[in-house]
Order: sequence, then structure tokens, then C-alpha cells
Amino acid sequence: MGDPQTLPDHCGVERISWGVYRILTISGELQTVAARKWETPFEPESTRADEFLVDENTKVPVQMMYMEESVHTYYDMSINTSVLYLPFNGSSYGMMLLLPDDMETLENSICPAHVTKWLKWMKKKQYDIHVPKFSIKTSYDLKDILTDMGMSDMFGDRANLAGISDLKLAVSQVVHKATLDVDEAGATATAATGIGITLLSFRIVPVLKFNRPFMVVVIDRVSQDTLFLGKIVNPNV
Repeated sequence: MGDPQTLPDHCGVERISWGVYRILTISGELQTVAARKWETPFEPESTRADEFLVDENTKVPVQMMYMEESVHTYYDMSINTSVLYLPFNGSSYGMMLLLPDDMETLENSICPAHVTKWLKWMKKKQYDIHVPKFSIKTSYDLKDILTDMGMSDMFGDRANLAGISDLKLAVSQVVHKATLDVDEAGATATAATGIGITLLSFRIVPVLKFNRPFMVVVIDRVSQDTLFLGKIVNPNV
């Protein structure tokens, strides 16, 4: 058996959280998938200092990666979101970057069916791509979530964890942690300002620039499993 802190009934968590918590407990799987290079890396010499609009009153400096490349993109008019897919080299895994016109709309709407639709309708096209270097570090306390879902017994005197130990045990806390670092080479995981798509008058290459809050989804393109789901509000945090 594994660490007792990772042994609650994950089935309910999967239903309510789209499988995110299930994967975050299996840190080795996420590490294996995300410790990969981009199929087409960003050139480090093309990275430049730029600004990221955290909100209408706050701008922060970032290191903005850049490349001009034929990439898989899709604009979902139903939720007004630009989708960019960056595959990892030599595998079926990749990262979706989601740039919404309105973050709240995306957060309230996104579901596995959207990923299925995006994968189906994405087309390759030449773009100027601007993506900030970022790191996601998260820690989730699931005790309240599991209690609300009716799994409170594991945290009290009535807990029955006989499959773990003969001792009288109860779960005091369920915490999941994950880190995702993204740079020019790829991603590494451990346990408008302008937006959307614009056309420059002197070029025929459209621009997709992630210089305001966006979402990140690491997926298996074949099985369409979601391995990581996060939101970038400030790439420096």
C-alpha cells in the first residue's frame, strides 16, 4: 500500500474535479509525462523581457518565449477561448494553453467534452507564438471537499482503515501537491493588451500571445486523459 495520505476513495474526487486530484496523487506518472521536451522547442535566444497583465491594474515583468511555427490551434466560439496545443516529443502527450476572452466563463464551462472537441477540430497553421515562462506550484487540502461529498467518516472516530493497518487509524488531512515548470525546452513536473489572435498589418502571420491569465491542461492525446489542469494568473508566482 502507499502513503496513507494518498489513500482516500478517489472515485468521488474524480467525478467532482475532472480527475485532477487523482492524477496529482500519482506524482510519478505526472513526472514521467511532463519531464519531456517540446516536439518543437522555443529558441532560448528568442526569449525577451515583456509584460503580463495580471488584471486591469497590475502588470508584471515576464520572460516571454517566442517562435514562429506551424502549430495546432482552435478558437472555440462557444466559450470565446483560443486554444494552442504544444505536443511533447516522442509521445502522445502534450500541453494545451487556453486563452479566454473571459476567465470566469472558461472556468465555469470547461469539461472533458471541450478537450475532445478541440482535439478533433484543431488545425495546423503558421503563427507567431508568445508564451511566458511559468511555474505552477500547488497544494490542495481535500478534507473539506471529501467531507462535503459524504466521505467524512474517514476523518473521525468511525474511520475504518483496516486495509492499511491493524491499528485504529483516521485520516487527519488529505493534501495533494504538484509543480509544473515550463520553459523553452519543455515542461518538468514534480509531485488588450492584446489578445487572442490579431493580424499585423505588415505580415500575414497571425499572433497568439499569452500575456494575460490563461489555463494549462496536460493531456494524453490518444486516451484524452487529463493529467494536469491549472490556471496562470501571474507567471512569477
